[in-house]
Amino acid sequence: MIESVPGMKALDMNTAEDAIVKLTREIVPGMIVTGMEVAEIDGSPRMGPTFGAMMISGQKAAHLALKALGLPNALDGSYVGSIQPELILAAADSAEIAEA
Repeated sequence: MIESVPGMKALDMNTAEDAIVKLTREIVPGMIVTGMEVAEIDGSPRMGPTFGAMMISGQKAAHLALKALGLPNALDGSYVGSIQPELILAAADSAEIAEA
């Protein structure tokens, strides 16, 4: 459970882009934080006008939602079929995944 919401810190795009993607997660059952909400919840720097991490964070949130629902997805390797590489940018935490 979240004790408090510290709010986002000052603009720092270089730090924020990676942090937003890395910290996208389910904070309580059924509630996934993504994009700017991550900065508010974790007190990380706010994102700038680049929006790359916001898109990838949203994609990661979609994979997390599918996983939470027990549906096939690229995050846990249960997806069967061909998938375009650009659709799995945020699918897992590994060195092969593009950072924002």
